[in-house]
Amino acid sequence: MNSENYKTEIHNMIANGKDPKDMVIQMCRPQCKWYDDKYDRCVKAFLSLKNADPEKNCMYPYRDLVTCVEACVQPKIQHALRGNEHGSIFA
Repeated sequence: MNSENYKTEIHNMIANGKDPKDMVIQMCRPQCKWYDDKYDRCVKAFLSLKNADPEKNCMYPYRDLVTCVEACVQPKIQHALRGNEHGSIFA
């Protein structure tokens, strides 16, 4: 699906009272593959250790992944919100 189709789908979902975030996350996650791979490597490394908890030990790579995905998701949803036709809902 191209970016114009996503924009239309996001507008439609918001108009119907649905949260488009999960769909947009799926669209944005491939753009953060480097961070995703880094997190996966960390989890695998800690799982190989005895008695290691990867959720606690891989906090920073996970934070980097979430930050990357959110940086892609937030503007796509924000620009689709009603009242943001001119680029800023606060102007």
